[in-house]
Amino acid sequence: MLSKGKTGTYLKYAFGEIVLVVIGILIALQINNWNTNRMNEKRADAFIENLKIQTQNNITKVTNSIQRFNSNYKTSLRLISIIGKESIPNVDSKIDSLVSANFSDYHLNLDLNVIIEGRENGDLALVPSDELRQALYNLTTENAALIERERITNEDLNVLFVPYLNENYNFRNRSSLLNIGKSDIYKYDNAKMLNDQEFENYIISRIEYNEANLKIYEDIKQKLETIYQLLSSD
Repeated sequence: MLSKGKTGTYLKYAFGEIVLVVIGILIALQINNWNTNRMNEKRADAFIENLKIQTQNNITKVTNSIQRFNSNYKTSLRLISIIGKESIPNVDSKIDSLVSANFSDYHLNLDLNVIIEGRENGDLALVPSDELRQALYNLTTENAALIERERITNEDLNVLFVPYLNENYNFRNRSSLLNIGKSDIYKYDNAKMLNDQEFENYIISRIEYNEANLKIYEDIKQKLETIYQLLSSD
């Protein structure tokens, strides 16, 4: 075409070819973006569904822990008054209840695997709600603080209270133990602890830990319920 002097026609033809190529590229990019967005939406939907299941399970777990430790807390408050008293009816049973209520360690063990994996593989970044992402971040931060708090609480139990009980309390005769027989060396001397200030201090310490941990459990439960509401609204 150029050799025949048809430069204008050639340029029009070349320009048309370029336009068609550009349009083809734009269409391909649009299709690719559409496919990518569709796959990301599916990933986000699957992540949210898995997160809903995990969150509901965690709500159940923290609710059960709150009920358990709240019962222990109320038992401790009810029985703390027997310390220092004389002639207490059913004294061994009451001491057993007081010890048992303060003998538990703390391990909430929230399941955060879906959140952790979502953060690592990018699924969390696909969640469109800024409020939900912030709520998940707040949950993981508070859970980390709770784990440290539980560690300190359990250390108080195992390093201080348990050794004291090993020296001063007969575990075998607890009413909760069955089919192993009564201790032959027990001389109804558990009651000595009721006049020991060290025992009272340990019980008070356990009550304070219990009260503080219950508040954290309640706060985590509220955060989980908020997250579940946000997940259900998406």
